[in-house]
Order: sequence, then structure tokens, then C-alpha cells
Amino acid sequence: MSLTQQIAEYVTTAGLEDFPPEGVRAAKGAIIDCLGCMLAGHDEPLAGILEGFVRLPDGSGVASVVGRGFKTSAPDAALINGSMAHALDYDDITRAIKGHPTAVFLPGTLALAEESGATGRDLLLAYILGFEVACCIGEGMSTAYSDDLGWHPTGPLGALGAAVAASRVAGLDQEQTSMAISLAASQASGLRQNFGTMTKPFHAGAACRTGVTAAKMVKAGFTAGTDALEGRFGFIHAFSGGEGYDMDQMSRNMGTTCYMVDSGVEVKKYPCCGSAHLALDAITEIMGQHTIDPAQVDRIDVIVDFDPPRSLIHDRPTNSLEGKFSMQYCLSAALLDGKIGLGTFTDQQVLRQEAQALIPKVTMRRSGEFVGQPSWTEAFNQVDVHLNDGRVLTGRSDRITEGALRGVTMQEIVAKFRDCAEVALEAGATDELVASLDNLEGLDSIQRVADLLRGNG
Repeated sequence: MSLTQQIAEYVTTAGLEDFPPEGVRAAKGAIIDCLGCMLAGHDEPLAGILEGFVRLPDGSGVASVVGRGFKTSAPDAALINGSMAHALDYDDITRAIKGHPTAVFLPGTLALAEESGATGRDLLLAYILGFEVACCIGEGMSTAYSDDLGWHPTGPLGALGAAVAASRVAGLDQEQTSMAISLAASQASGLRQNFGTMTKPFHAGAACRTGVTAAKMVKAGFTAGTDALEGRFGFIHAFSGGEGYDMDQMSRNMGTTCYMVDSGVEVKKYPCCGSAHLALDAITEIMGQHTIDPAQVDRIDVIVDFDPPRSLIHDRPTNSLEGKFSMQYCLSAALLDGKIGLGTFTDQQVLRQEAQALIPKVTMRRSGEFVGQPSWTEAFNQVDVHLNDGRVLTGRSDRITEGALRGVTMQEIVAKFRDCAEVALEAGATDELVASLDNLEGLDSIQRVADLLRGNG
């Protein structure tokens, strides 16, 4: 049995009861968080542009566009919802794919679930299966895939996970599921070079649309191979640069490792690239212990692990999107404003004189122990704030590597959801959504949830 076929067998036979309660609870938390991120991103410029492409002329549709008050086709709803979920870079991350899981596994699932009248339990299980398969494949890929070749893992691995989730909701059999995964593999893409532009969140939306399109086309009779992951010219070989991958590991771990617990879900506290978060935690710790006048800062040295320099590529940002991928701006804004929030990342805030004066004083370098040695589990950031009077204020933050929900409680997730939702929904709708999503697996239909999320535009 090929790896693609093994995955298809797992996807078509697994049940929600096969996953530990901790993992199911984490999945619900991730879904709530991602829906909040969609709502917060509903009014971003990219959403308006995408609406012009996906809104049907006759106003019809089968799947809701979150926060914008209309329906469209399921593939197009997946595209715009996935893009909005990732637009603010406020959505979750996970170790095994070294990227963003829920923004690519949920939107397509939600669109097909609404179209087909699926239950909340159907949606929850499909999301988990997409997460598990993508993480299992991601963990066995070569380090070159995410570190050297320029791929943005959220896009390619997201396309596979989105196809898995969509196939389950669409009720595909094993052979059809294999074909849907293979069809998605031929559409998978996403380049790091586009970080700091609208194209990065488009990677997530495109992956969502790929998954839905693959499942719907195969269900209609479209054909693809059943070995597009492991074949000589398949996804794993191609995206790994031809070496360094471990398909035996993928085969062993498929269905035996619960990645929802083992890799976990890291819910973001700040609406910017996750590679800046440990440093933001560290400077927040410093500010909690000392009162710092930005005018008295001589320089800020940031010692980081392997990852941040690959993602934080804008050391002199000129707009809001570049600011999300700038260690220099993120730390400057934290010092100037005392916090990082949804209002931090606007063109005006990035270009203000105070920030532009502080940005050149921030330097980032890798710790010697991480040069050429990628490590997620041992990641840490240290921030040293050098003041004009000679004092050096130091803070350090280490990545949390245990638990299904890492570094956050369900109460904090709900609070973040409410904060995000208030820009799009009335308070009553938010309250009803919170109650419904807490009982997601008990919902006979997700239609009411979709109606509430759609809002009035």
C-alpha cells in the first residue's frame, strides 16, 4: 500500500473517539481562535480585492464569507476566508509543519460543511484529520523544505491537509481520497519571498481553495494518481529537494502519533509573524520590571534561534505588512506603545517618526549554537536593552514545547475571539457563537454558526 493510500485509509476510517480529549479540546480552541482571526481580518484591503473576484453576479452562493455578509461558491469562500484568517498573521502555528495549521485546514472544511449540511462533529473531525496528516508529512520532510529552498510550508502542506479535511466532509471513499490528495499535491505552492505582502495570506487561502476544489472535482469523476506523495516525482521528493526526507517515519507515525497533542497548537498573542513572539515576550518581561524611556535607549540586541532571520526579512519596514515581518519594528512598537495589538500594524504607525528613529537601533543575530542547526523545541530569544546611562536590561523567553494548547487557556482564546469579533459582529451574535462553538461536536448542523459568522457585511 502506498503512503498516499495509507493516508486515505486512515482518513476514511478514523473517528472522533480515536483522539484523546486533550487533543479534541485543543482542536476546538484552535477553531474558535481561527474564526476570530477571520473576523478580525474581514476588513483588510485584501478581503475587498478578493471579494471582487469571488462574489457571484446574481448574489447566489452556498458558503458564507465571514464578516462580509454574502455567500459564494465553496471553493471561493474557502479562498477568501483562508486569506482573511491569515491576513493579520494572528492565527496559530504548530511545530510539525513549521507553519500555520488552522487557517488552511478550517476554511475549506467550513465551506463544504455549510454546503452539505454537515454536523459540528463532522467539521471537527475533518479539521483534526487534516491537521494530523499534514503534520505527519511535515515532520518527515527534509529540513531543506522549510529552511533552505524558499517554500512557505503553510501553502504546500496546507494544500494536502485541506484536501484531506475536504475529502472527509465530502464523503469520498479511499480511492477518491487518494486522488484528491494527489490532485492537491499538484497545486501546492507558496514562496517565502512574498512575506510582507498580501501574497503571504493568499498562500493560506489558495491552499484552502485547492483542498475544496480537489475533493469536489474527484467526487465529480475527475481523476489523479494515487501515489503523488511518495512517487519518484512526487510531492515529498520534489519539495524536499530530492533528499533528506523519511517516508518510513511518515508511514510509522500515520494514525499512531496524535499530532494535535505531540506538536500542539500555539495560539498567538500578537498579530504579527510568530518568529517575533519570543522576543516580544522577553521585552514585555523587561517592561514589566523597568520603566523605559525610548529616548534613553542606545541600542537593543536580540539573540535568536535559527528561525527568525528566515522570516523576519524586513529590517527597515515601510508599511504595515512589512512591519509584521520586522523584528526591528515589533520591538520598537512594543517599547513605544507598551503593547502589541491590532492597532500596531498600520502604515501610519510603522512610518511614525518615533518608530523610524528607534528601528535602526535594533539588531538581530543568531546564537552561535543555532548557526546551521535548526531547532524548534530548543528555541529561545534573549533581548538586551542598552540604555544611555550604561545599564543593560535583559529578558529571555523560551518556547513552550508541551501540551496540546501551548501557553494559552481556553478562557484566553475566548477573550481573544471576542476582541477580534467586535470589529465585525454585534455582541449578541458573538455570545451565541461562543456558546455554540463550545458545544461544536454536539451541533446537528453548522448552518446557524455560518449564518452568524457571515454577519451583515
